[in-house]
Amino acid sequence: MTVRIRSHLRRAATAVTVTAALTIGSASARAPGIDWNAVGQAMGTTLKTEPGDVHTAGFLRTDLHVVNAGVTENPGMELGAEAMFHPSAPGTVVVIGEATLTAQETNKVAARLDQGNVEVTAIHKHLQDESPRLWWLHYAAYGDPVAIARTLHAALALTGIPLHPAAEKEPEIALNTAALDRIIGTQGTNEHGVYQFHVPLAEKITDTRAHLTLPYLMEASTLLMFQPLGGAQAAINGDFAMTADQINPVIKALQSHGIAVIELHNHMINEQPRLFYMHFWATADATTLAHGLRAGLDQTRIPR
Repeated sequence: MTVRIRSHLRRAATAVTVTAALTIGSASARAPGIDWNAVGQAMGTTLKTEPGDVHTAGFLRTDLHVVNAGVTENPGMELGAEAMFHPSAPGTVVVIGEATLTAQETNKVAARLDQGNVEVTAIHKHLQDESPRLWWLHYAAYGDPVAIARTLHAALALTGIPLHPAAEKEPEIALNTAALDRIIGTQGTNEHGVYQFHVPLAEKITDTRAHLTLPYLMEASTLLMFQPLGGAQAAINGDFAMTADQINPVIKALQSHGIAVIELHNHMINEQPRLFYMHFWATADATTLAHGLRAGLDQTRIPR
């Protein structure tokens, strides 16, 4: 979350990323009528401009102490909320996002989103042994970005998520990140002390309602996260984004490397081709785990 917090440069998308970096300073030229500062004010935070003309807001669940399978989870392991805005027609956007919620928060947030015409697209688990018990709510919205941002802020205000976090310095990653980059086949990034990879899908993913190709950060990529545990060990979590024919080959690849499959489900309702997302978990030597994840990527036609 930027949190999922999906940001960043990937070798598999180098050409696209470089082009975006060269043109990223002129959002108004690409999307007339969108005042991204006003959208950020409505969200309660400054938006971050990402590759592919994606504008993100992210919040961490630093209010919770989450333990999963004996590991105290860094909030950077997709514990938080994110919203990703992308221009569609002039002055309008498509928004995709998610929020990590307690059982007491889930229905209140879903009801408030509905009041603002933000659609809930999925509610499910990303972990299996976490305490406190958590749910991940995914959503989508189309239309006026400021109105959508106001709805999202109002919904998140019903939770314990800190909406005005203090600035932070990224903690050091106590892992051999160069080795992880070589094994996964692309460059990861430090997100709140978690080493994350967003690996774009080989397939072009279309939002059939907005009639546009989704940038890879908007659910069109596989997310791999490494939380350092000390002594070159790591906990891994995230999700593989797959078409239907890739599901069982990926399951077999992960399980053969000792990586547990946690959940298989959808995140969106308007994408083409249909995508499935599979969450996983394991703790072990980080480079050993990376080889297992690379074996899964090999089943999804993602190049090294």
